[in-house]
Amino acid sequence: MEKTLLILGEHETDDLNKNIKRLQKTSRKINLSYMTMSYEQLFKDDKRNTPAHNLKVMFFFPYKFWDENCEIPGDTSVYGTSKESYNKFKQFWQDVKGTLEKKFPDKDISYVINPDYAALDRDKIETNNLLRKKGVSTTNVLQKNLKEIIELSKEKGIFIKARYGALGKGISYLSPKGWFTNYKVGNKNNIENYPNVGKWEFSNITGNKEFIGKLLELEVIVEEEVKSPQLNPGKKFDIRVYSLYGNVPHMFIRENIESKIITNFSQGGQVNHQYYKTLPKKTIDLASSVALKASEAFNSNFMGVDVIFDKDLKNPKVLEVQTFTGFPKIHYCNLTKLLAHEIKRRD
Repeated sequence: MEKTLLILGEHETDDLNKNIKRLQKTSRKINLSYMTMSYEQLFKDDKRNTPAHNLKVMFFFPYKFWDENCEIPGDTSVYGTSKESYNKFKQFWQDVKGTLEKKFPDKDISYVINPDYAALDRDKIETNNLLRKKGVSTTNVLQKNLKEIIELSKEKGIFIKARYGALGKGISYLSPKGWFTNYKVGNKNNIENYPNVGKWEFSNITGNKEFIGKLLELEVIVEEEVKSPQLNPGKKFDIRVYSLYGNVPHMFIRENIESKIITNFSQGGQVNHQYYKTLPKKTIDLASSVALKASEAFNSNFMGVDVIFDKDLKNPKVLEVQTFTGFPKIHYCNLTKLLAHEIKRRD
């Protein structure tokens, strides 16, 4: 049966549209009919049509909408703690879904990324709840009790993360070695933001109960640290696993020195795409299995899943899911090519 791939995204700069271009290129090579629209074009009244009955939709992240409506919230000045901004993002995807159904009323529409779940990974608490409900192992979430958190941090690491944050921003960490945050500490211990992604570095706030108390009054999630074994001395690691239509085409290891707190690239994390040379096959299989379960919980055919292991490499836990995951360089894994082929071969 004939099908058309509808690519929805924003492509003002080469950095944002390179994967859209690659998907277009592969589609042409394999004779997969496609058309490309921005979200702004989608919401306009102009009619689009295709003779194909089946319309397969691939979303790319709506940067313009996010930057204009969500990145700097109106109801709170603290990054990643705005429920209002999250609700706007959630409604955006319902508007996209509804507009597609109105614009293409005679088509059988299916999605690579389910719009009903497209915003959910931005809510760390609801993500954790959904995964647990579906039987996916995750981190242990704690109550926002200042006294209990401080006492527990004398024995183990505790993360306090912005509930709606991303890119390694809005994270605080309490442990026997000290307390740290990558929020900016302002006058009177007020919680402030840094102006860009690259400057969100951790600073020492050991003993600053007032700052932590203010943080706990906001929309945050409190999690016990999972202590993973070290693949290399002095470094912590986790794994980004790609899920694509029920398979794992690729994964990579993220490592960082312990003093950097987290493994995110924005915090200096290093990436190793030759995971098969470093990780035991059993570990790879376990990481793949839990990632696929997480993807199934989100009804998604394509996503990134961050997985961490406990000290014996036997019990994988999902740290976070990435509905709009970054793509690896194509010499490691050409995900856009694999994606196009998967779309073409499916009814």
